[in-house]
Amino acid sequence: MASSDALSEADLQRMARAEAPDLIESVIAFLAQPEPPPSTPLPQGSLDFQGLKHLLAQAQSRHDAEARSAGSREAWQRFLAQQDVPLPARFALADLLVGLYTRNTDASRAVLLELARTADLRFGLWGGLKRIYKLAEQRHDAELFGVLAWRFDVERHTSRSREVSLGTLTYLRRRAWRYLRQLGAAVPELFPQFAAEVLRHYAPDTHWQGTWVSMHLWAHGTGKYNAQGFSIGLPSDLVKHRAFPDAWKRSPDALMRLLDTCLSDPPARFAIQGLRQDFPEVLRGQVTPAWLDRLARRPLGSAHEFLVETLQGSPEYHQGKLRALGLHEAVLALLESPSAKARAYAIEYARAHAQDLSAERLETLIAHAPPDTVAFAVAVLEKRAPRELGVDLLGRLLGYGATNTFAARTLEQAFDRAELSHRFLIDLFLGGPEPFKWVKGYVGSRYAARELPASLYKDLLTDPRLARMRSSASAPVEQFALKALGTYSPEAIGPAWLLEHAIHPRLGPSVTKWLTRAEALPGLDVEQVKGMVFHGRSREVALALLGNRKLFSPRQLTVPWLLALARRADPALHAFAHRYLLESVEPGDFSESGDAAAGLERLFELALGPKQPAPVRQFAQTYLRCHHPVIGPEQPESTSYGLKPRAPRKAYTAARLWPAFFDTRDDVRRFALALARVELRAWGALPRVYELAEADAKEVRALAYDALLNAGEAGADERATLTPEELDPVKVFTLTESTRQSTREVAMELIRRHYARLGGAERLAWLMESADREVGLFAARLLWEKHRPAHLPEGWKPAGAAQASPAPTPERFAHVEALRNFLRRMLFGLPPGRSKEGREGLVARRLSASTAKRRVIELMRDLGLEDAAFARLVAPVLSEFTGSLAKGEWQSCLASLVRLRAAHPSLSL
Repeated sequence: MASSDALSEADLQRMARAEAPDLIESVIAFLAQPEPPPSTPLPQGSLDFQGLKHLLAQAQSRHDAEARSAGSREAWQRFLAQQDVPLPARFALADLLVGLYTRNTDASRAVLLELARTADLRFGLWGGLKRIYKLAEQRHDAELFGVLAWRFDVERHTSRSREVSLGTLTYLRRRAWRYLRQLGAAVPELFPQFAAEVLRHYAPDTHWQGTWVSMHLWAHGTGKYNAQGFSIGLPSDLVKHRAFPDAWKRSPDALMRLLDTCLSDPPARFAIQGLRQDFPEVLRGQVTPAWLDRLARRPLGSAHEFLVETLQGSPEYHQGKLRALGLHEAVLALLESPSAKARAYAIEYARAHAQDLSAERLETLIAHAPPDTVAFAVAVLEKRAPRELGVDLLGRLLGYGATNTFAARTLEQAFDRAELSHRFLIDLFLGGPEPFKWVKGYVGSRYAARELPASLYKDLLTDPRLARMRSSASAPVEQFALKALGTYSPEAIGPAWLLEHAIHPRLGPSVTKWLTRAEALPGLDVEQVKGMVFHGRSREVALALLGNRKLFSPRQLTVPWLLALARRADPALHAFAHRYLLESVEPGDFSESGDAAAGLERLFELALGPKQPAPVRQFAQTYLRCHHPVIGPEQPESTSYGLKPRAPRKAYTAARLWPAFFDTRDDVRRFALALARVELRAWGALPRVYELAEADAKEVRALAYDALLNAGEAGADERATLTPEELDPVKVFTLTESTRQSTREVAMELIRRHYARLGGAERLAWLMESADREVGLFAARLLWEKHRPAHLPEGWKPAGAAQASPAPTPERFAHVEALRNFLRRMLFGLPPGRSKEGREGLVARRLSASTAKRRVIELMRDLGLEDAAFARLVAPVLSEFTGSLAKGEWQSCLASLVRLRAAHPSLSL
């Protein structure tokens, strides 16, 4: 219970003062609600309420009675002696109950009586009841004493929740008998009243031998008991050994009241035996028809037998006079008596004097009465005309074993099928196993397939009674109705009904199957189905219906709605829209005019637009890929959905797709790349791949690298690859100046592979000035590899042009001195302080002459350190350049010569 809803003592006090009708329920709820935690922490070592109950449980587990008593007493003393531990709120119930008892109004006593009968004996309430019991003893309050004494006597044999120990209950029931015993000895006039008040509360399920008070009242004279209980069962003669027999003989009032108010048969039998033995004249003279009628209504076999014996023993109560005496209905009530003797008398009377019993009453007897009365009722019904009984009653009689055969035979023989309404058939379907069995066979034998209207089965499936039945009973009915309804076409069942029940927890799977197999459903509202998409329970069936193109065309769904669905983050909605648009929508449907070109323009906008959400872009890109004439058939969606390309190749232009290579969105770039791999040559865009080599995205650069590096390779895809003749020397050499290392490496690889077409000493000299050391060193090595003098004899030492070898190849310098002159031009030909201008179409580089010279000097040095022959060739040039007036230049040359001499000691400077 939430703290805001918790009851407080003040609430109960207010309700008690007002004598509120719900006080009993509130007290029980107050007793059951958990104890709130203390507002301040309890002192260390203190004993809280849970600790008290734990100590009490430990005490009750001891074997010795004295030890149990002492343990409980010590636990209570310790708990109640604490000053800083608040008492549980429910302890206030004791004072509340005592206050109600002191008030002594009819309402307050009614509350106490009901709590004493029904409430669990838990601390708080128990304290109040125990104090009231003692007050009832003092005040000789027979009513409260009786209910509490009965509760003490039977509590130990009940399964109710309680916190009171068995020892306490044993003491109190012994105390109750002791009080009665003392009362019988001291005030015998009062003893029967108090004893009757106790006896009238015992229920039919009482374990009589386990009681103490009632057994003493009936069998005290036997002496067959000890401190633990009685050694005999319930006596057949309850008067013979009763306690204080003389007290019972003083007045019949207590026995008459007991017979009128007791709840079980033994107390009634005790009262009857006592009246017969002690007050026979009362039975003869004071018994009235009204009292007998009241007795007939009691569900007690002994009382009924006493009634029958009274009627049979007096000529005044001859059966022929009972209707006039007002006892007709009283005797008929005995038809359902637990006493066989009383039922036999009632059946005899009914045969002679109650042939006018209504069929409905006879049905009630068949449903609830013992077998002998059922046989009587069946015999009466079988004698009546079928049309007097009517089909409704006969239908209900199918549900009883005693009348099933009779009812089935009568319905089949006495009534035409037109007289059995559809509502009657539904009632039988829901009437239980036997009526269902009969009506199922009846419909199968009397009606052809689909002869009954589908509405009958629809009404049966939606009848509230079916939902209230247990699954074991409802399952056969449901299966039969679904099977029968499934033979009708969806049109005959009705689209509105099908749509309404498509999400039914039990009917939904079958209804969904009928809907999805439908060829047509006239009147099915597409907007209603579209609305169902956005509800979790109905989404699956709605998508299945919308995806059935026999029911709805793409124009009914509309492309804007499908695109809005594709924008949703929900995977199910996006996947449906994605697939439907791919499978069913033509390019022209994406434009308002229906023009295919406009539709493709819209698709490219969706695929590449800067404000389009990812799900929409994904769909549009997939659609354009799948409908591309070349790559469309290769797409997995085309294979899965059986798609045929619907877009012309001319729609995929470079103007639309080229900016996508530089887009920041991965999916946009991937889409452009997928198309570019088959369209680059068709676009005439292969000369522009050098731009892509500078792109930020790795995959875009990879496209450019493949287009360049695969030039001239066997098996290269011509659609996206340059031929060697198409390589542009200027742009390739320009790529060596890229800020990206991978691009520079690709450019150097191209120059190495296609040097004859791209190379030249002057271009290599330009590369040697690069800020990237790897590029410059590559140029220097390539210069040496490709242009070294035609012949260098073994043990060659630089000696001038006179020792030149025979005619050189076109790529090589004619002799050593020619190469040295080339290097001299590179160093001496650069005027200090000026930017080097682009030569032969190369891009101009803003580089100071001194920086360019220093880089060339460092490259000559580095290559000379690796290759002794190159060192011998370049050393004279470096020596000459040490005479430069520029400090940085001559110092670089001198430092380089020193490092070359250290690397090659034999080198002459």
